[in-house]
Amino acid sequence: MSEVLLVDTHDRPLGTMEKLKAHERGLLHRAFSLFVVSDEAMLIQRRATAKYHSGGLWANACCSHPGRNADVVDEAIRRAREELGLD
Repeated sequence: MSEVLLVDTHDRPLGTMEKLKAHERGLLHRAFSLFVVSDEAMLIQRRATAKYHSGGLWANACCSHPGRNADVVDEAIRRAREELGLD
């Protein structure tokens, strides 16, 4: 199971928790959403219906949870490559 970094309202780290538990409890944690836009369009995706969190809903291009010491921009670039094949 993957863990997320719990944070306060000022993005100060508080500790870690298993991702599913943090989502179920609605706890604030570090995450990012990636939006891919052009002058004419925005890329969206429909989340798999089997997802426990927002399954079947239309959403941003991709999202994830950076590690404790990870750079969010580097993590967004990595996820764009993994999920979308974008550089």
